[in-house]
Amino acid sequence: MVKIQPFTHAEKGEVSTHVITTSVPEIYDALSRRLEDVNEKTGQPGFKLAKGVIHEVEVSVALRPVGPSALAILVEELSRLGARVIVNIDTALALMPSLDVGRVFLASAAIKGDGVSRNYLPVEIPAIADYSLLRHIQQTFEIHNVKTVNGIVWSLDTYYISDILLEKGVRVYGKYAHALDMDTAALYTVAIARKLQAASILIIEANAVKGMERGAFMLDEAEELRNRVLDTINKVTKPLVEAMALHIEKTKTKTIINNGY
Repeated sequence: MVKIQPFTHAEKGEVSTHVITTSVPEIYDALSRRLEDVNEKTGQPGFKLAKGVIHEVEVSVALRPVGPSALAILVEELSRLGARVIVNIDTALALMPSLDVGRVFLASAAIKGDGVSRNYLPVEIPAIADYSLLRHIQQTFEIHNVKTVNGIVWSLDTYYISDILLEKGVRVYGKYAHALDMDTAALYTVAIARKLQAASILIIEANAVKGMERGAFMLDEAEELRNRVLDTINKVTKPLVEAMALHIEKTKTKTIINNGY
């Protein structure tokens, strides 16, 4: 009996071992354009999968609705379909003045402010990236002259937050967290629970310290901000899919060596 997943409408064979996920349509479209021989599948509203080829290996790209709950659903279904490496690329709100709009942030760990990660595993278990995967992505970005910043991100369930919560968060976590997002804690926690490798890449879309609110880049009226974010998206998509292809080759080589061939 073929098991089709309820949200992605996908089945085994339709997803690569390596998947790049996002909730931003512009990122999904930019990533898909980097692949050849793309096969796309549309699932429940907001869910979409594309599998294509780069450097003769298959890489998948997935679009999902906004928020950690949708991300957890997607990662669960991808895991069932054979995915073993998940890289999520999305946007974030900077909590430090040095992080300008358009900067690329690699999340080494996340503060669990969301409900999803707390429901999967005890809060004492840290939400951390697969450091070898994160370092591999960073090195590939460096080859392509894409500068990155590493650090901790604070993850919440909500995209918009009250001034009171933001002020408290900056006061409590501002010394440790560089940025605020929705998904990284959930991604890392679900990945740990399902024994997957995961990394989170965040593009800074606004800066709380400078009084900038999230969401402006989505509007055509905010042309300068939108262009800065879109320029970064276009800059990182090529090295990201290449990083995934290289990681697949490394994994194959490591498997052959471990098997004694």
